[in-house]
Amino acid sequence: MRTPEELAIAYKEHQEADVHGLWIGSYIQDIVYGGNDGIVTTFAVVAGTMGADLPHYIVIILGLANLLADGTSMGTGAYLSKRSERDNYERLRKEELEEIEIDPEIEAEEVRQMYREKGFEGKDLERAVEIITSDKDRWAEVMLHEEHHMTKEASEKPVVHGLLTFISFAIFGAIPLIPYFIITSADSRFPVAIVSTFFALMLLGVAKSKIMRERMIRGPLEIVSVGALGAFVAYGVGVMLRSLAGIAI
Repeated sequence: MRTPEELAIAYKEHQEADVHGLWIGSYIQDIVYGGNDGIVTTFAVVAGTMGADLPHYIVIILGLANLLADGTSMGTGAYLSKRSERDNYERLRKEELEEIEIDPEIEAEEVRQMYREKGFEGKDLERAVEIITSDKDRWAEVMLHEEHHMTKEASEKPVVHGLLTFISFAIFGAIPLIPYFIITSADSRFPVAIVSTFFALMLLGVAKSKIMRERMIRGPLEIVSVGALGAFVAYGVGVMLRSLAGIAI
């Protein structure tokens, strides 16, 4: 049996090792999916323009346009989604508080039935109900969590979610474009973009697998496969349009 001091240290280490206990745990989805969408869509633009045999400055123009337009769309979408969750949370919380005021006995019985289903019985059950219903704010929070599977933390800071999505999209989305800014050899740009995009997707996949605690190969395989599919489709469309339109630049 550990002493209280040892238990406090062990708990702190457990929290530090658990990503869900860190501030970043709430934003992992924004970072991973924002980055994945950024690099996949931008590389698809690059692949499509290369398939159409367009000059490198067109790649840069279309790529940057994609970064700004799609990145803004992704960021505002994440913001609006989280704001809607927050507004819905506040609406349901207000309703729960009103129901507690109108008929506290029925609401207390709801709590009792919930915790009976969890295995609480007798004095332990009544004590749990007493503790929960002794504070109306706590009572409402329990009802929201048990009835609607909602927590206050999950709907907080919509602006931060939106900004992180946009930033992740822009950073990872810029990777396929970097060779077109710094490499002078026309024959080397696209191969370097392919390699850099592959490794960036692998990095995102590994991060996803580690954070989600799934098989390490699963994240990279899924993300790289999606990126490759998008690139092949875009490149094929570019080749097809070049043939149909007779583009020769």
